[in-house]
Amino acid sequence: MTRLSVDPEQVLRFSKPGPRYTSYPTAPVWSEAVGPEDAVRALERAAERADEPLSLYVHLPFCVRRCLFCGCTVEITRQQDRVTRYLDALEQEIERVSRHLGERRTVHQLHWGGGTPTHLSSPELVRVFRMLADRFRLTPEAEVSIEIHPHVTTDEQLDTLFELGFNRISMGVQDTDPGVQAAVHRDQTVADTERCVERCREHGVDGVNLDLMYGLPLQTEATFAATLDTVAALRPDRLAIYGYAHVPWLKKAQAVLERTGLPGPVERARLFALAVDRLAAEGYEVIGLDHFALPEDALTRALRAGTLERNFMGYAALPDGSRLGDMVAFGASAIGDVGGAFLHNGRGTKDYQAAIRSGSLATRRGHVRSADDDLRRAVIQSLMCRMRLDLDELELQLARDVPDFEHEFEELRAFETEGFCTVHSRRVDVLPRGRLFLRHLAMLFDAYLEREGKPASTRFSQTV
Repeated sequence: MTRLSVDPEQVLRFSKPGPRYTSYPTAPVWSEAVGPEDAVRALERAAERADEPLSLYVHLPFCVRRCLFCGCTVEITRQQDRVTRYLDALEQEIERVSRHLGERRTVHQLHWGGGTPTHLSSPELVRVFRMLADRFRLTPEAEVSIEIHPHVTTDEQLDTLFELGFNRISMGVQDTDPGVQAAVHRDQTVADTERCVERCREHGVDGVNLDLMYGLPLQTEATFAATLDTVAALRPDRLAIYGYAHVPWLKKAQAVLERTGLPGPVERARLFALAVDRLAAEGYEVIGLDHFALPEDALTRALRAGTLERNFMGYAALPDGSRLGDMVAFGASAIGDVGGAFLHNGRGTKDYQAAIRSGSLATRRGHVRSADDDLRRAVIQSLMCRMRLDLDELELQLARDVPDFEHEFEELRAFETEGFCTVHSRRVDVLPRGRLFLRHLAMLFDAYLEREGKPASTRFSQTV
């Protein structure tokens, strides 16, 4: 990738709220009219494809301390009984959902997120894994991944995960500068991260991911360059460089960060451009909007093969090149993509546990996709995952007629003059500068943005 230049005037002109497109339609479109009965129908539709493997997601929401930047659904606790009650409900949900899936029990991707999954003790980690293993079959080549916080993860817990078969470990780092960490209430030394990476390598784990964040208080190009150099020296297989999503109307704890001061759009863009330059020099390839991977990683291979996908966990690809397919999700706030529908469980652990105790599923909102939804979803996925959109290719992929999208392509011409893309009759290619504005290109194909009554500023973070 050529050097990513930043034009301050252009960044300021285009910076506005917009979706990240980890789903389409995006979550604000979903409705509380979709509930447990719709979830049952979606699972039973999925059960009809018994020969196709599944992806599974498990949400473990507990943390000991709240990081102020966090946008996830978390519960701060040190009370063991709360964790136990949650795991009891989780086991019931897994049993209930698996029954609706009939014979469709093969899994080629399993991911645990949070919260901090390693808030659980080693016996609790084993318990959750057994809940799943008793009802689903992992393929021999399955990707089995988990998110950990290195500061609170012990060697014993890591050894337990390796014994269970976890082969991809994602570690939140965010920033290694002590001042930035103090501002966001993150307590994690470089030594913490080094220890976990080394332990993974000692056990033969070749799937090590590190997550960083730009746009945090007190970050400068100098401090972020030092962070990038530090993490690149650890040689993770993948790096996710997320732009901090400042949404204090949704996550009230984030409001505290405004007292310290946050980088503006131009500073944020320069921080990301810096990441592109530094990591490219270290041999990492840019993957879509916010990921970087070594040349031999599955993400890089998928990008080249045109099979890269984007879902609720960001960019994803399986080592064997197969598609992710339906994703079934368990736990409070978990979001599944199954049987043509997005299914969102209740956010709070109390609401979630009450739903499970009642004998129901925990779905509280969602969206059953239409044919137009799926078409536009494929268009947006192509832009976000392939850095191009070829409508003729899409027709072959979907085995259906794909319209010319004349209105959208006409609007893309304005972006072409800005140097974001090149536009042909039925093809768009994203240029290096366009990566900063990738969400803007995708937004042109979003049929719901103009229909929504609420302003975008109350629903989405800034695009740059």
